[in-house]
Amino acid sequence: MRGLAKLLAAKAALSLLFLGGAEAQRVTIEFWHSMGGVLGEATEALVQEFNRSQDRVLVKSQYVGSYDDGINKMLAALRAGRGFPHVIQVYDIGARIMADSGAVVPLEDLARRYGFDMDRFLPQPKNYYTIEGKLFGFPFNPSNPILYLNWAAFQEAGLPYRPAWSLQELEEAARRLTRKDAQGRTVRFGLSIPIDSWFVEQVSYNSGEYFCNNENGRRARATAVTFDNEAAVAFLDMYARLVREGVAANTGRSWADSQSLFAQGQAAIAAYSTASLTGVLRQVGGRFPVRTAFYPFHRERNGVAVGGAALYILKGFPEAETEASWRFVEFLLRPEVQGRWHLDTGYVPVARGALELPFVRQGHVRQPNYTTAIQQFLTGKVNTASAGCLMGAFPEIRQYVQAAWEEALRGRPAREALREAKARADAALERYNRSAAGR
Repeated sequence: MRGLAKLLAAKAALSLLFLGGAEAQRVTIEFWHSMGGVLGEATEALVQEFNRSQDRVLVKSQYVGSYDDGINKMLAALRAGRGFPHVIQVYDIGARIMADSGAVVPLEDLARRYGFDMDRFLPQPKNYYTIEGKLFGFPFNPSNPILYLNWAAFQEAGLPYRPAWSLQELEEAARRLTRKDAQGRTVRFGLSIPIDSWFVEQVSYNSGEYFCNNENGRRARATAVTFDNEAAVAFLDMYARLVREGVAANTGRSWADSQSLFAQGQAAIAAYSTASLTGVLRQVGGRFPVRTAFYPFHRERNGVAVGGAALYILKGFPEAETEASWRFVEFLLRPEVQGRWHLDTGYVPVARGALELPFVRQGHVRQPNYTTAIQQFLTGKVNTASAGCLMGAFPEIRQYVQAAWEEALRGRPAREALREAKARADAALERYNRSAAGR
C-alpha cells in the first residue's frame, strides 16, 4: 500500500508538472476593463470562457476603475514606457485620444492581416470608431440612450405608446403624467433625467446637429465645439422650465438617484442608457410594467450615436502577443458570444447574425424592451451627425456642459450658459490639439 501511495503521488506530481508546462506555453496577455458590478461579472465570465475554449492564449483581466480611471492609468503607463496592457477598454469619448496616442494597432489592420470580414460589424458602431477612414477600436459594449416609461402611469393618464418622441411631445406627456398633492407638492414627476453631458450630446445628434465643428470632427479635426446648437438649447430650456414647475425632477448628476426615483414610481418617464435596462428592471421589480422608447429629438429625428466603450489593442508587444490579443477580440465578435453578452447586459450586439440566434429571439420575446435600442440604431440615419463628435479633451469638456445645465436650472437662459461653456471648451480643445500636434 505504501508503494502504491508513492506511485500515485509521483503521478500526481508529474501531472501538475505537465499542466504547469502547458500553461507556461500559452501566450499570456493583460486586459484592462472598467466594468463593475453585474457588468463586471458578465465581462469576467467571457474572459474565463475564452480561456477555457482554447489552450494557446491566457487572458488575465483586471478591473481598473471607472472609464476615466482606466484611460488615465493607461496614459500614465504609456508615458512611463511600461506597465500598459495588451488590450484595454476605453469609453466612446476617448476615441480621438486613442487614435492620437500612436499607441494603438488599428483593428482594421489586424482584421485584414487575419482575414476577418469587416462587413460582419453593424454600420452604426463601426461608423463611430472609424477615424480618418480607419477602424481603430472594436465596439465591445455599444449603448444608446432610451426612454423608460412607467406604463401603469401612462394607462392611468390615458396616454398612448409612442416609439419616437419630439421634445414637445415629451414635455406635453410629462405635464399630463405629473401628480401633485393638495399642497401643490409633486408626488410623481413626469420626467427625470440625470445631469449628464451625454444626454445633451445625444439630443444634438438625434436632431441632426453637430456637437463639434468640421461635421463632428469627421471631415477634419475638430477645432471648436458647437454644443450651443438649437437642439441642445431647446432641451436644456425645456428641462429647466419643467423643474421650475415641479414637472421634472432635479436629481443632480446622480444616475442612481434618478433611477431610484423612477423605480419607486415617483417619476413616470426617465432617460438612461440601454445598459441600465437590466438594473432598472430589477429595481422596479413588480411595482409596475416598464416599456421603453427611442430618445427624443428637437424637430426631426436623425439618429443617436454609439455610447459605451471599445476595446483597443496596443502596440509595443511581440508579434505572438499581438496575435493573441486579436484572437481574444475575435472571440468576442462571435455571434453567439455577442448574443449572450447582449442578454446579460442590455448592450447592443455589433456582430451580424447575433440577433437571429434562437436563444436571442427567445430572450426578446421574454423581454421586448431589449429590442428598443437595436431598433433605434437600425431605423436611425447613418451620417456624420449620428456618428458622434470626435474630439480630444472630451472628458474635460463634458464637465463644462454639465455646469451649463446646472446654470440653466438656476434660471440662466440655456443659450447664454452654453455659450459661456463653449468658450471654456474651445480653449481646452485648442490646448489638446496643440499637444497632439507636438507628439
